[in-house]
Amino acid sequence: MKKLLSAKELQNKLMQFSSSYFLIDMWNDKDSYYALTPEDLKENIACISGIFVNKILEGKLAEAWQLIDNMPQKSILKLGCILVHPEVTWKQFIDVIKTLQITNQPIDCVTLTAGRPFLLNGFNDFSRIGPFLESHKDKFIECCSYLYGAECTTFIHKLCLAEYYYQKNKLVESEVLVSQTIKDLDKRSEHRLLFVALYLQSRILLVQAISVKSKNYINSIRNYIKETGQAEFSYNLDAAEILGALYENKYNLVYDWLENTAPNEFVDFNMLDLYRYMVKMRCYIVTEKYTAVIALVEKLRPLLEAGKRFMDLCEIDVLLAIALHRANKEELAFEALERALKLAKRYSYYRLIADEGDAILQVLLAYVNTYDATSFLMELIKLSRNMAVQYPLYLKAQYKNNQIFTPTEIEILKLLEQGKTKQEIGEYYFISINTVKYHLKNLYAKLEAHSPLQAIWNAKLLRLI
Repeated sequence: MKKLLSAKELQNKLMQFSSSYFLIDMWNDKDSYYALTPEDLKENIACISGIFVNKILEGKLAEAWQLIDNMPQKSILKLGCILVHPEVTWKQFIDVIKTLQITNQPIDCVTLTAGRPFLLNGFNDFSRIGPFLESHKDKFIECCSYLYGAECTTFIHKLCLAEYYYQKNKLVESEVLVSQTIKDLDKRSEHRLLFVALYLQSRILLVQAISVKSKNYINSIRNYIKETGQAEFSYNLDAAEILGALYENKYNLVYDWLENTAPNEFVDFNMLDLYRYMVKMRCYIVTEKYTAVIALVEKLRPLLEAGKRFMDLCEIDVLLAIALHRANKEELAFEALERALKLAKRYSYYRLIADEGDAILQVLLAYVNTYDATSFLMELIKLSRNMAVQYPLYLKAQYKNNQIFTPTEIEILKLLEQGKTKQEIGEYYFISINTVKYHLKNLYAKLEAHSPLQAIWNAKLLRLI
């Protein structure tokens, strides 16, 4: 059993928050925080913030508000907690910043980065203020610079704007901002923001069909952040690698992650694992565990709605629509899709939907065949079709086949893939065309195929070639 820390030990740790003590560490110390007595908290008041954050991470938002209500009015502790509560409105957020400015009380350890690795929209979702980022850059920087410093906030503005452009499918504009930011952040060793920028760049490259081996790219990100950012981001990097494996059809990595590393939402639910839950839902889809997708979506939905996390709400409904469509629950799939489309149209989440490729394309096509097509829908179909062509294996349920293939049969499959004719294959093995036809007939039967192209495709799904 893990030894509980004293209130004094916890308070000393909190003094190092955002430098060597992070949200994940606070979560790991949860039992120690919850064991504190009222006397402990009276003498070590900063420990209340540790309890507060853990309540949020558990999704116990009402209990977190109660803690805030019991804090001294306009105390620095109370104002800091209000800033990161998921249900805080933008008006409350701005009012707190103004109060801090008037009273000249600095907060240098506020984090808004929990949960999502490619946009700083953790406890606060900046995705919905894209137009504001374009038209009111100075106001955004003025507001957030009080928390992060003017120079750092300039980078945050660029990254949020880059994500906004990415979602609108303005890939060139997004890549320009990201590339500029990566250079600047690398010089200044800003590992948190560098992680965000590198991850977003990997998504842009993926969409543009530029060859990015996910494992290699993730390793390069690991190298960038290993000095000071590893403790904060390693668990998200593991999930990012699995997302790449899904595009590359590396099911061995997927199954291993599900069994050994993936978060268990039924045992130790934690909103800090939000990104990993999103990846896990995709793994559930691949392994045809559709009821698990439904259960996780409905566990996340009320928390995301409370925090007005519109991008995440859109994403869970996209994944839910895919799962329900594959489970032949068409009407329910369309309901989930309509919720996602409503948010996507309002906030220009083109890429959030289109990046799911053939998996969402099939749902969109079925929807259009049932209801009228709009220009917005047709644009999503075009973009998702492009991803489907580039990554045909993404989110494909694994093709199962227990047949045993001889070395010769596998070689013949490789020759078929190279475009060799029956006669050319016969010449390779000094056999007649009829013998080649016999081998092909056996291959087609084993692969449940009716043509050379289908045989090659199924062989690829089985990773025979």
